[in-house]
Order: sequence, then C-alpha cells, then structure tokens
Amino acid sequence: MKWVLGSVSLVLLLTLAACSSPPSQESLARTPRPFCPTPTEQAELLDQALTSEHSQGTFDGTVRIVQHQQLVFECGYGDADRALHKHNDVDSLSDMGSIAKTFTAAAVLQLHIEGRLPLTARLSEFYPEAPVDKRDISIEQLLAHQSGLDNFHNQSDFDPMNRDEAEKLILSMPLLSAPGGDITYSNAAYTLLAAIVERVSGIAFRDYVHQQLLAPLKLNSTGFYGDKNLDVERLAKGYGGQDSGQSTFAKPLTWALIGAGGMVSSVADLQRWFDALQGGGQLPAELTSLLFQPVNKKWTLGNWAISGSNGMSIWQMGGSNDYGYTALVQYVPERDLLVVLMFNAYSKKYANATHHRISRNVLLPLLI
Repeated sequence: MKWVLGSVSLVLLLTLAACSSPPSQESLARTPRPFCPTPTEQAELLDQALTSEHSQGTFDGTVRIVQHQQLVFECGYGDADRALHKHNDVDSLSDMGSIAKTFTAAAVLQLHIEGRLPLTARLSEFYPEAPVDKRDISIEQLLAHQSGLDNFHNQSDFDPMNRDEAEKLILSMPLLSAPGGDITYSNAAYTLLAAIVERVSGIAFRDYVHQQLLAPLKLNSTGFYGDKNLDVERLAKGYGGQDSGQSTFAKPLTWALIGAGGMVSSVADLQRWFDALQGGGQLPAELTSLLFQPVNKKWTLGNWAISGSNGMSIWQMGGSNDYGYTALVQYVPERDLLVVLMFNAYSKKYANATHHRISRNVLLPLLI
C-alpha cells in the first residue's frame, strides 16, 4: 500500500512541476525528499498540497500534525543542508524564533506560583533608577504586550550586548503608549522579563530554563544557540534572507535576543512542550491554568496569541527571522488539533510569513 501511495505522490509531483513555472536553479539543486507515510486519505491530501508548495520553492522544513493525541501526519520536505544533500526529517533541529517567548513566559509564571515574582510587581522594584514613565510597568503588562515598550532594543539579533547594557537600553527607550493601554508587540519586553528571571532566581536565564523546564520535561532536542548538549549534525541551515546557507545556532547569543528568541527545537519536542503546557501532568496545575488565561483580547499570560478561523478559536505562537527560518505551533481547541511547523527555507512568495501562510492557505482548509 505504501508503494502505491508513493507512486501517486510521485505522479502528482511530476504533474505539478509540469504545470507550474520553471523552478529556479536553487530549487533544481534540491535533493528529492524521501517517501513520507500517508496512511489515510486526509494524510495523502495534506502531502499533495504541501508537495505542491514545496515544489514551487515556497518552503523547506518539517510538518507534524496531531489530533486527539494521535499522529495524523508528519513529513520532512527539502534539505536541512543543501550542500550535503541532507534531508529534513523528524529529527531535524530548526530555529523556533519567537516561540522562545513561551519558555520565557513559563519561567516567569513558574516563579510567580512559587510566590517569588508577583504579576503585580512593578519595574521600580527591580530597577529603582528606572525613568518615571516606566516605574509602574507591571510584570503582567510585560507578559501581555501592554507595557508600552517599543519592539526592539537592538539593531540586529546578534549585537554584542550584556544584560546590564540591554536593561539600560530598554529602560531608556521612549514609550509608544501608556503602560496598560495599547497592545503593542514587544521583543524588548521579553528580554527584560528574562533579565528579571535572572535577578529573582539568582541564576543565568538559560540555566534556569534548562534546569526548570527543558530537563524535567525531557525536551532533549530543545536548547539555546550554542548549546553543547545538542547534536549539531541535526541542525537545519537557513535558506532565504540574510546569510543564506548558514545556521543561526552558530551565532553568538547575546542580550540583544535572550528572552525573545535564540532557541532551536524539533517538531516532536514542540509538540511535547505544548502538551505539557496544556496540562499533561508534568507541570503544576496552577501553572498550566495560567498559561492559557486570556489577559487581553489578543494574548494569554503564557504568550499565546488568540485568534480564530471559520468560527473556531485558535491558540498559536509563531516565529520567524531574516535567515530563512519560520516556525509555528497552532492549536484548535474545538478539534483538539495541533499543527507544528518548523521551516528552514522560504522564498519571496511568503518570505518570513511562510509559516502563517502555509497554515492558513494549505493546512487549515484541509483540517477544519
């Protein structure tokens, strides 16, 4: 049966290639992907739709879809390393972008339920020297993207910057709005939260996340840039944008990015992470109840965005950067449906919105 389905996929791929515009030289050089199991008609349709996009050069990466705790579909497309003709597969490690903020939020909320970091605590308690307009910003407002802080405190994700320098830069930036007012997405707010985790816990933020979240949950394929515990042979290089063919994992992780990004993972680990956050019994119930608690019309306390499609609610967090990487964890409660995307290449078609467009245009119409 598998060989029959594989033949169908191959015929479809050849047909799509013949009907579409000629691929670029970059796409011509790609290694044909290995066969992925499609045991159901739905899985076959998903593979057909994703193969069509991949054959046009839209994305490379790995897809994992789970419903009712059962694996519906999983497949790797394109290469993790084009120079070595190394396929993407379920073990590939890729940059998660801003999904890293969900780890920062979980760290903050963990300290909160331990009684060490009230959500009502103000910045003045940690930074007595903070400018007057920022002293009353609360931990909850930082989590909820209602601090009024600007998005970035850096010129690039890899600016050389220590914690003290980052804190001073963030506290010196003009506010975009009054604290508690407008919802304004802020990477800088999450870097500041990571700094506060260090101040409260007394240990380095990366060590805290590893000791309190990654290790207990056995997320052995998740870590920060440069993590010596991760197998570099499994890393997917980024294709698109700047430094195409390079890996962000090899770049220095500074306080230009800590707390807001700078992490890699696999699709299976991100599924395990979401399952744990949702109340899989591995984390305190008090913590898991807070993570998806809406704090405003767009965000939960755990940095999950609230949206909807076809009358159904969607909880999601995505991430992207300028190096070809995009990633998405998306959950539809009414269908108990989880979609995890980790892409390491994009084209000009969707650029760094590739994860959202593939989900919206290709996957969700076939799933809900």
